[in-house]
Amino acid sequence: MRDIVLALAVPLLICASGVYAACDGWWRRRRPASAPHSHAGRRLAAERAVADAEAIVADRYAILAEAERSAARLGGQQ
Repeated sequence: MRDIVLALAVPLLICASGVYAACDGWWRRRRPASAPHSHAGRRLAAERAVADAEAIVADRYAILAEAERSAARLGGQQ
């Protein structure tokens, strides 16, 4: 009896996974991803991240340049 149940369970599992995949595809086509998860949303988020990184680097270079100018002024006074 166990062999028959096992033999019938495999096709049933394959059929159920196919039905699940079909329903999932239908669901995703009817309800597209929200803006942050879309391709355009990811692109905009990446552009914002790059802009933030550029601002941080520019700020650090300004701080470094100011420190170098201060060190040069202190070196010239001695």
